[in-house]
Amino acid sequence: MDFIEWSESMSVGNPSIDQDHKIIVKLINQLYAQIGTMEDQKALGSALNTLIDYTLYHFSREERVMLACRYPSFEDHKRQHEKLTDQVADIAHRFFEKKDDIVQDELLDFLKNWLMNHILKQDIGFRPYAENNPEVLGITRSLQTDSEQPDMVDTDDLIPKSVNWNETAILIVSKSQNFSNIIASILEIADVREIQQYSHADDAMQSLESHKPNLIVYGWKQDDQEAIPFIERLREIKGGSIAGIPVLLISAREERGAMESGLVAGATHCIEEPIGIQTFFKAAVKAINQ
Repeated sequence: MDFIEWSESMSVGNPSIDQDHKIIVKLINQLYAQIGTMEDQKALGSALNTLIDYTLYHFSREERVMLACRYPSFEDHKRQHEKLTDQVADIAHRFFEKKDDIVQDELLDFLKNWLMNHILKQDIGFRPYAENNPEVLGITRSLQTDSEQPDMVDTDDLIPKSVNWNETAILIVSKSQNFSNIIASILEIADVREIQQYSHADDAMQSLESHKPNLIVYGWKQDDQEAIPFIERLREIKGGSIAGIPVLLISAREERGAMESGLVAGATHCIEEPIGIQTFFKAAVKAINQ
């Protein structure tokens, strides 16, 4: 069962902002799934980073809509955004520096109250100003097409435009379904054309017989003994171009030299968990273009 369920009562009357809120709900639910299983502290960190990255991106988009509709409480609302940013930054800092200070109930209560109170009590206030407003509709179109938005903060850094994501197919391999879902959510934000997810390397390898992705993202967990053999087998395939598919290896392993062994096996690029949206896309672009 999801921690939070989206309902139409949360709608603020703007399709782009509503979509942002739905994504935030989804990311919070994924963070909850990580906490619920306590599967992996690094995966929990990735879920938290992803939520923070997208929320800051969303705040900048939402503020553009409020300015366009001349929302009279814009300055107060912006201050609320700044307060929420400070609060979540404090939680993230304590999580990454002193993980034992972040308890499950504290984090979940903050996320639920943050989302529900902010959307239902704060964001809903600009609905009468945003609905059926021609200026807002123009802004909404620019948000939906992800065109150049010079007034927004760090937009270009969040989803790089050097890759045509809506023409890209990506295959995800990870023994952790929760981590695989985090990567899939990040890719959905960029409107990636096709996303395949596999929990076992053999199944992923078999899929390559009929499908060639532009990138393979491999989440290498502590209990995974398949990553290195998978990459080596991929590079040894004769004929066609399957052997040349770039592989981004995301390692959660603690042992020294793990990432180096991945590169020796044939990974195109390696990064360590925890990741976030910005760190993931930076690494994905490097792997695709290398």
